[in-house]
Amino acid sequence: MAEYPQALGFLVVAVTAGQGTIPLPGALVTVSAQTEDGPVLYRAVRTDASGRTPVLELPAPAKSESTSPDQPTPYLNYTVNVALPGYQTEEVRDISIFPGIASTLPVQLSPATGKQSQPNIIDLPPEVLNSPPVRKEGR
Repeated sequence: MAEYPQALGFLVVAVTAGQGTIPLPGALVTVSAQTEDGPVLYRAVRTDASGRTPVLELPAPAKSESTSPDQPTPYLNYTVNVALPGYQTEEVRDISIFPGIASTLPVQLSPATGKQSQPNIIDLPPEVLNSPPVRKEGR
């Protein structure tokens, strides 16, 4: 990520249960990214009474660089981890953050059942923003 001149993109995470109908306050939301030097934690926040994080400012490539043909992608990818006692932890990977764009990531938590030490992992298809996420159970 250090190769890009820095701009900002914006992300709000909306955490719910019950098919998206029940907001979950107090969920711990962490936002990280894999860099050449290893993983970097960018934000760690809790959801408010409406189950939403504040607007998170995240580094993104500058708009001038994102339209340059020699740049592979006009965005940077992040991983969001959402944890709340009594619920299964969710990890959403490959979240695209574009410069100057505000995005909302909905995350639905399921009640925890027994011993679940690994989070549910959701991989967003690369470069396809409107595709349904692909859930990978058991990882």
